[in-house]
Amino acid sequence: MKHKLMIKTHNKTNLKYLCYTRSEGEKYSSYKGSGKYWKKHLKKYGDDITTELIFETEDKERFVAEARKKSIEFNIVESEDWANLKLEEGDGGDTVSNKMWVTDGTFDKYINKDDEIPQGWKRGRSKCVFNDKEKQREFGAMADIEKRGKKIKEAWDAGKMDHRKPNPKYGDDNPSRRPEVREKIRKAALKESHIRSERMKKNRVWEYSSRGHDK
Repeated sequence: MKHKLMIKTHNKTNLKYLCYTRSEGEKYSSYKGSGKYWKKHLKKYGDDITTELIFETEDKERFVAEARKKSIEFNIVESEDWANLKLEEGDGGDTVSNKMWVTDGTFDKYINKDDEIPQGWKRGRSKCVFNDKEKQREFGAMADIEKRGKKIKEAWDAGKMDHRKPNPKYGDDNPSRRPEVREKIRKAALKESHIRSERMKKNRVWEYSSRGHDK
């Protein structure tokens, strides 16, 4: 089966989603995409979408390179026109739809969904990061950072942060009241928030990857 890179477009809202699949036939036609934000969007506005296949190959390395290239070209993470929360690299979507995690309470294994679950085992993971209280706090803090960054942007865009009292020392000549200075302050605040969020995301991915190879 070939690795396929697709653009999903919501026909009602025009929101786009870059995604990956290896499905064929009916499964390919019915695959809607699995991104968290994208799925919430479909749930809210319906699943009236069109699919454009923009690249396919049997070479996984070629696919990853092309997917990253297109992700950057389309600016899918930063642009409000796209629902992606991270670069598409062929590690999401339904790439593991035929797999599942099972656990005996101590060890975890990744098996085919068609395989019989061993006696004494059950679906799920014992070492999933979401069972780790420290990781839950870390994710919560990351969400707070992202939320604050969005609130700052909304406040600036709405002009809610423009009505500050003049600094008695400078009066109307206070540099912080100049539009260009305020814009720099806004961008600096958003950049700092984004950097913190990205660091926490990388730590989360590294931790998840390091645990995901347990057999």
